[in-house]
Amino acid sequence: MKIAGIGDNVIDRYMNMGIMFPGGNAVNVAAHAALLGAEAAYVGSIGADREGKILKNALESLGVDLSQCIFDPEATTKKCDVNVIDGERHYIGCDLGTKWAHTTTIRTEDVEYLKTFDVIHTSCNAKLHEDVYKLKDLTGMVTFDFSVKDKYRTEEFLNMTCPYLELGQFSCDHMEEPEIQELLKKVYAHGCKNVIATMGGRGQIFYNGSEFIKGKVYFVKPVDTMGAGDSYLAALIVSLLKKGWKKGIVLQADVIEAAMDDAAHYSSDNCLREGGFGFKNQIEE
Repeated sequence: MKIAGIGDNVIDRYMNMGIMFPGGNAVNVAAHAALLGAEAAYVGSIGADREGKILKNALESLGVDLSQCIFDPEATTKKCDVNVIDGERHYIGCDLGTKWAHTTTIRTEDVEYLKTFDVIHTSCNAKLHEDVYKLKDLTGMVTFDFSVKDKYRTEEFLNMTCPYLELGQFSCDHMEEPEIQELLKKVYAHGCKNVIATMGGRGQIFYNGSEFIKGKVYFVKPVDTMGAGDSYLAALIVSLLKKGWKKGIVLQADVIEAAMDDAAHYSSDNCLREGGFGFKNQIEE
């Protein structure tokens, strides 16, 4: 079972606590895949600054393969600043540094490297949506996190991404269920084979093209909710792969329900640790 995250990486800085953690959607999914026993890789550009070294060391310590990464000696790591209060994050802003270490395209050599992977995951934050089509001939499945913003739900964006996806995830805490169901049907109609919406404390809704499957939430008193959605998605992917998910297979409700339950348990447990997947460091000014 091989899972690759491609695209974004950041350092999440908790300004009110003076600490920081490695993160980013593609990084978090790769890290959690490794923690869940998969053979994992991260493909992206990693900065040469202290924050980039923290990212690199954390992923390497989990056994995540970085052999396809770009290490630019002049690049700096994107920093996302938040305050964390009672386990919940409150967004402040982001600093891209002097030369943002950012993957701008999916290269021919990346596609060649990814040929042996079961799942290749990326997201709207990776800014690789115009290149997703390059992965269409791989035997592995492409998954995509569309996050929460409306600009990633336009006809143009969905047309550019959905035809090449086996699974799309949307953050829909702010939406009511009838509206969410319409969104999932719309995304499926654009070609995405399976679609899931996470709704915070209300659970999740999965759509396989014929029925809606509702997922549970296992409530805990969170230490930190950073990366909860990413940990959920990684666990969902791993569980589905263990249950025989492959490209072109129509997922049945019982398989989906079991995988969603596995993912809900795992993401709840992850809220009991600091950071997207741990590895605390002090902020140095």
